[in-house]
Amino acid sequence: MAGIPKPNAAVLAARSRRGVGSFGRQIKEKWFIEKTVNKIALTMRQRTGIATAFLKDKVIRNISLAVTKGTGPRGGRVVTNRSKSGEFPKADSTQLMKTIFSGVRSTGRKQWEGFVATPLDYGLMLETKMNRSFLQRSLRENRGTIKRILTGPIK
Repeated sequence: MAGIPKPNAAVLAARSRRGVGSFGRQIKEKWFIEKTVNKIALTMRQRTGIATAFLKDKVIRNISLAVTKGTGPRGGRVVTNRSKSGEFPKADSTQLMKTIFSGVRSTGRKQWEGFVATPLDYGLMLETKMNRSFLQRSLRENRGTIKRILTGPIK
């Protein structure tokens, strides 16, 4: 191998610097990727929290219309105007509004889910049996806004 010249000191020094530089670059890239992934996960948790709080607020507003009471057409008798089938339930005691709660929980691998619910059996009855859906209907009516909250650009 007498025909291949040996690299001079300047070439060896440049190769040495490049080797260290690429190692340092790999460390910076790994750190950047981890930082970005963590920022996105944190942002998705925050976005899910914002979307969940927005939906909870809408649910409470939708069921806050009060039951009205008045006298009947001939007077004397009190007539109560309650919600009808297909309408949001009207507030009589405000207990349903007070028990609406929401939360965000991890489903693993930096994925999040939000929920809005009530612990009252009465709420389940209204939602499923009495055709006065307030949770699912509020979600359907605000799906576009919630989607924008969850999928908008990350800043």
